[in-house]
Amino acid sequence: MKIGIIGTGIIASAVVTGLCKAKAGHDFFLSPRNATKAAALADEFANVNVCTSNQQVVDNADWIFICLHQKDFGVLSELKYRAEQSIINMSAEMRLPKLKAIVGETANLAHVIPLPFIASGFGPLLVYPKNKIVGKLFEPVSDVYYTDKQEDVHTLQIVTGMMSGYYMLLNEVVNFSDERGIPHDTSVGFVCSLFGSLCKRASETENCDLIELAHEMTPGGYNEQAMNELMDNGAIHAWRTSLNRLLIRLESSGSKD
Repeated sequence: MKIGIIGTGIIASAVVTGLCKAKAGHDFFLSPRNATKAAALADEFANVNVCTSNQQVVDNADWIFICLHQKDFGVLSELKYRAEQSIINMSAEMRLPKLKAIVGETANLAHVIPLPFIASGFGPLLVYPKNKIVGKLFEPVSDVYYTDKQEDVHTLQIVTGMMSGYYMLLNEVVNFSDERGIPHDTSVGFVCSLFGSLCKRASETENCDLIELAHEMTPGGYNEQAMNELMDNGAIHAWRTSLNRLLIRLESSGSKD
């Protein structure tokens, strides 16, 4: 399959890296935008080519991945597409009706939400609307989820906005261990294994009830004390507050069309 990438940023680089490492058998054609990242990918993988223009990307591709920032959407209207092409939107602010008005009829048109982990071949990926042809493309490098509801795309885009906050939480726990004399490598390994195991346990629990799992603790024990202190200090509620504020930002950005 020949895949063209318009906009070679962090996510586009992760997608190309993941699919190349998975030996999915695709050829990639990258836009000249962000020349440093594009050149690095071309140097690393023999099946990656850097084009001289966005139109050359479109001309070479069967599938086109749109990975632009909102301020750069104007370049899409300058290009000529073919009806037999499939176009995948990976831009958070672009909505499919607007994209369809630009590109016209396509073989497949979908919005996907990939995350940086895709470079290493794991993590969730959302496909909207439900399209198994699109999903199959990403199955080698992600856990594919589908939705037919536009509002689900908004919601799960906002959920991904909590990643940096989660890393900061892990950093606080690691720092506590470091300050108590634990070697840093041991602190990082132990903490990541602990929190990773919690997520694994939750995902493997039938009819997962996270509140029930949270209350699997010894009455009066350390887990109960920590949970109560966090809740009393608003640390748990702060995550929901942040999610709601991010949603307001997204919906006020004009990206609902």
